[in-house]
Amino acid sequence: MSTRYLFLCPDINSASGGVAVIYDMVSLLNRAGYEAAVLHNSPSAGYPDYPHAVPAYYTRRLWRTHWRYAGLRGKLAMARKRFTARKARLRPLSIRPTDVIIVPEYLLAEAIEAFYSWPLVVFVQNPFALMRAYKKALQRGNDPSESISFWLGMSDVCRSHMTMLNCTPSAYFPVSMKPHEFPFKYEKQPLITYMPRKRLMEAEIIVEALERRGKVSGYRIEALDNISRAEVAAKLAHSLVFVSLLQHESLGFPAAEAMASGCVVVGFDGLGGAEFFDNTTGVPVTEGDVAGVVEAVEQVVREYEKDPVNLDALRKHASQVVNKRYSTDAFEAGAIAAWAKVDKYFAASITG
Repeated sequence: MSTRYLFLCPDINSASGGVAVIYDMVSLLNRAGYEAAVLHNSPSAGYPDYPHAVPAYYTRRLWRTHWRYAGLRGKLAMARKRFTARKARLRPLSIRPTDVIIVPEYLLAEAIEAFYSWPLVVFVQNPFALMRAYKKALQRGNDPSESISFWLGMSDVCRSHMTMLNCTPSAYFPVSMKPHEFPFKYEKQPLITYMPRKRLMEAEIIVEALERRGKVSGYRIEALDNISRAEVAAKLAHSLVFVSLLQHESLGFPAAEAMASGCVVVGFDGLGGAEFFDNTTGVPVTEGDVAGVVEAVEQVVREYEKDPVNLDALRKHASQVVNKRYSTDAFEAGAIAAWAKVDKYFAASITG
């Protein structure tokens, strides 16, 4: 029986870049001839509006592990959520002895206990979540270096943290934020946009200061929140400036999407975003320097109104960098090459 790869996936009701990557991986691997499926924790789960049909099931193994460690309030919340869940859309899956479980880094500790009889591959999309989960596993008496068969990473910052933790064997490939869905637009409106999801307090302070100081008068300031991906793309197409509020990122899709659209991106790189966000592609500001963000936005608007030539060249270059590095083709080629290593590893372990 051939190896089947089961990707554990968070149960969500809204768009998520990390979950979209998991669905992209399952879709790609099936097209490439591998057997792969998404494995949720609830029968009512599923990624909303994902454009392709992918095999998806659910298992209660993780639910039972979460239950074991939950306090009274946690158990009550879990029970309430279970019995008020939406209509079931997924079938339960009987896991084969030959299956390989692909684990999001943040579920590392739980997966070691829930799937103790199966080989595990950890897919690291966020190094900060990896470190927290790694420590949790150690605190529970489980050494990840002894429990994990293979590690996958998707960015430079993932690679550095995996190297630090001696996560081997491993492979790396760039994910795609699908820059072709955010086409470059040269003509812009006097519009400043931002996503407040991760740094609401900072976002509110920045907006209040920009409006009060009056140095960007004539420019609208809009939050991109609770809207569809297509609506985000439409807003970025018209936006001259995008304020980046990235925090604890492995990559930072919002800033990359804004660059692809031709925005001048100003703000924080979230650490992981530094692999594409520097002073040749945007206006990075020191982490946490909210005043610096306000001043940088004002400076960009002032310069653009006076002479846009340099900033036009910068945003064009940024779009080219993002499109080249994070294209769908680059993701698919890298992922298939990485998976050839994974598949070879497990083929050797079976025959050996």
